[in-house]
Amino acid sequence: MKTRKMMALVRVELKKLYRDPITLVVLLLMPVALTVIYYLALSSVTNDYYPVPGMNHFEYLLPGTMGYAVIYMGMMVALALSEYREAGLLKRLESTPTSPYEYLGSLIIAYVIIAVLQALIVLLVARLLGYVPLGGLSGLVLTCVFLALLGVTAVGLGLLTATVAKSSGAASGLAVIFILPMMMFGAFLAVFNDTTRTIARFTPNYYVTDSVSVIFQTGSVSDSVIWQNLVILAIISLVIVGAGMQLFKRTEFR
Repeated sequence: MKTRKMMALVRVELKKLYRDPITLVVLLLMPVALTVIYYLALSSVTNDYYPVPGMNHFEYLLPGTMGYAVIYMGMMVALALSEYREAGLLKRLESTPTSPYEYLGSLIIAYVIIAVLQALIVLLVARLLGYVPLGGLSGLVLTCVFLALLGVTAVGLGLLTATVAKSSGAASGLAVIFILPMMMFGAFLAVFNDTTRTIARFTPNYYVTDSVSVIFQTGSVSDSVIWQNLVILAIISLVIVGAGMQLFKRTEFR
């Protein structure tokens, strides 16, 4: 019964996209525009640090770009919850049979679905531009698992942001604090040597970028680094989303 109720709430969250065409357009165009811009600007740039000879900067950044599309969901969650709070919708939830955990669980599922779809749009556009990832179907499935876990992390960060921020404007500003370092380091945008790679390890999306890079560049899904990164990311996801749910519940559902 609880599962059925959560799935109904997930459908409600997803349907909100159709009612807000501007948000839908942004969610669809953001990954497309990001991929095309990176391709036009960086496909002719090379560097000796790249793991595969002849690899260009666009190919090097693609796994990180997919991860960045997922992390962006953290800001969307923070903004949505802040707007719900300002509109009084969260308070109204207390008078319904839906528990806070059911509502937050449905929010996590809905936004993870959206986040993974955004990342796959990045990959699709890159494929249309001539990029050929290795790994086959098993590699794609494993990539989706990584992206889903990162999506859970992003939602958790969004919950933490919405807990601290008391307005949608403040939520937007605070979200940049975690998005910017993830974009620069976790997405490998500023990773060109061992020092910057060490810094990148402190960002959750590093473990996605690192693993998806191995999958797409070597075709291997059994490399020990991939599974080690998966365990680390799973732990990070559980800790962050658990903390986010608890803190948000205490402040909004008393």
